[in-house]
Amino acid sequence: MSSYYYLAASLPMLTDSLQPPPLSTGDMLDQCRRFMNGDDYRVLLRADLNPELPPGELDSSGGPLSIGDEFRVWERSLRNDLARLRCAEQNQDAEAFTRDFEPAFGTAEAAAEAMARATPLEAELYLNRRRWMKAEELGAGHLFDVEFLAAYRLKLLLQERHAMFDEERGFAAYRRIYSRVLAAS
Repeated sequence: MSSYYYLAASLPMLTDSLQPPPLSTGDMLDQCRRFMNGDDYRVLLRADLNPELPPGELDSSGGPLSIGDEFRVWERSLRNDLARLRCAEQNQDAEAFTRDFEPAFGTAEAAAEAMARATPLEAELYLNRRRWMKAEELGAGHLFDVEFLAAYRLKLLLQERHAMFDEERGFAAYRRIYSRVLAAS
């Protein structure tokens, strides 16, 4: 695995999921593309918040999972746990809303805690903090390598996601969804 001392040191420090992103993910990827070899860059691209992958693509090499892949496993488990809890509240079968995947440690507790929050925004902020903590956990001990950069990308994506939260748009979307739920029941 290559080391990227200058590249890692040149990136702005990320301290919190609520911090405005100091650069865009696109800018980070452009900078990385210039300094990384092709295999490492592909590993970096796999570090994403979206857990969907074509079947069989995780760990296709037979080697250890990259940080991006480990995060995807965790995120898929978290989303499955959230779907199960939401379906239980609505007396629905969760099978149609979950993906066939092994549960990951700690996601059931995170989902339950998020569901206990008073508002959807509070739940999302809580889930983003948990995602941030997972990225930090996976990146621990990785300095100046592709895995450090993958954890950095995950955290930058979380900051960008938080920056898109808008109270007025969120409340309008909540009202639309709530109206549909009331009409359906």
